[in-house]
Amino acid sequence: MITASRSGPLECDYNLHKSNSTYFSDFDVGRLQLLVSLIGHGLNSTRNELAKEMPKEKAGFSIMLGGVACNFRREIKPFEGFEMWTRILAWDRKWLFVIGHFVRPGAVKPKRYIYQPWMKTRDGKGDSNGSAGNGMEGKAGAHPAIFASAIAKYCFKKGRLTIPVERVLQASQLLPTKPADHETPPVSETPVSEGTSLDGASGAINLIAERMTPDNAGEILAASLTPKDGEDVWGWSRVENERLRGMKIAGLYNGLDALNEEFIGEGVAVLGRY
Repeated sequence: MITASRSGPLECDYNLHKSNSTYFSDFDVGRLQLLVSLIGHGLNSTRNELAKEMPKEKAGFSIMLGGVACNFRREIKPFEGFEMWTRILAWDRKWLFVIGHFVRPGAVKPKRYIYQPWMKTRDGKGDSNGSAGNGMEGKAGAHPAIFASAIAKYCFKKGRLTIPVERVLQASQLLPTKPADHETPPVSETPVSEGTSLDGASGAINLIAERMTPDNAGEILAASLTPKDGEDVWGWSRVENERLRGMKIAGLYNGLDALNEEFIGEGVAVLGRY
């Protein structure tokens, strides 16, 4: 999903560029439009199903934001335009991970517009079949037009009960037919423990973590999400492979939950209270 905006004067700080705090509100807008478009119908269907399954539960069904982070690559100057490219990265049993890239407008042209087939694509023509490509045909590496990249995670709740993300995606008709022997992916943990959805990939994840820096994170993400040659049909196996590749990045982001354990306010000296 692409949403266009511009850096207004009230969004700029004393460095005369878009303030870091304002990126999150733009990311909010991009994520909202993406999720309403993709899973709006599925949310309503799941809400109705849960009301029948849990008639005594008075709490409503809701989607909750669990966290958001942003890495800055290049500044956005006053009045400069930008595009927010937002998509689903991956999911486990609890969390749906969404990423967004702030991109220089016009620098990147999509292969197709699924909802707007009359729009001009990268070859200058419209697309009449409305089919979806994988969106990752380009070369691996961070695109020079990227200003910043962000990631967020959502969960679905009915009172205190967490609803599996896969259930909502199925209700939204976003997943192919599920094999009978497939289990809903478990919640990822940090560090990755045995038996999670990343079982067998922990060595690769540790290698990524060792090599990742603020300068190469975008390149590692692009390389990890590049499909193999000949993968054209989005069956369950390919969807699951892409989900696991995305979880290599999402799992690292989930590791930030350990920051809560770094709070040591009780009984320590502080600089002051203002």
